[in-house]
Amino acid sequence: MSEDQDVGEHRRPARLPRADGPLVDVTLPDGQHLYAVVRSRRREDDGSWWYDLQIHLPSQGTERDRLLAVPAAVDFRAPAGACTPLDGQDYDHVPTVRAGVTPPWRIEEPVYFTNDPGPARIVHRGDCRAVRDVSHPATADQARAALEHPDTAPCPLCRPDRPLRAAA
Repeated sequence: MSEDQDVGEHRRPARLPRADGPLVDVTLPDGQHLYAVVRSRRREDDGSWWYDLQIHLPSQGTERDRLLAVPAAVDFRAPAGACTPLDGQDYDHVPTVRAGVTPPWRIEEPVYFTNDPGPARIVHRGDCRAVRDVSHPATADQARAALEHPDTAPCPLCRPDRPLRAAA
């Protein structure tokens, strides 16, 4: 058996890459395909569905004056029609956002422009106005799991850790 399997009009590796969420096969406007992690799905005011997705591309970094290839997260949105679910992926815990409805929790991925970066992620209550950078909706379980990581902090203003830990 070969490493690739025919799937519809394109080829798919027999083994999917490791990811920190469920993967979908995204068809790009030029017909190319790529795997992306589903961060959330959104129903817009016009009734259409869109997916908030993330991929990691190589980027240049340094360590002890050595150049390194490091992964850089790239977030993008694609219409549901361009995203094909994959067998074996669990989409049950993907947050669903509907236009005009506030999610219960948000996970922010701040962008720092100084040499003194803060946490890699900040967990907020869904209606917190302190969210400044890229964020995505989260379920209570996802917010709790994020707070377990040492590089994640609760928002000091809305303090989502209090109700999340009390309900656990």
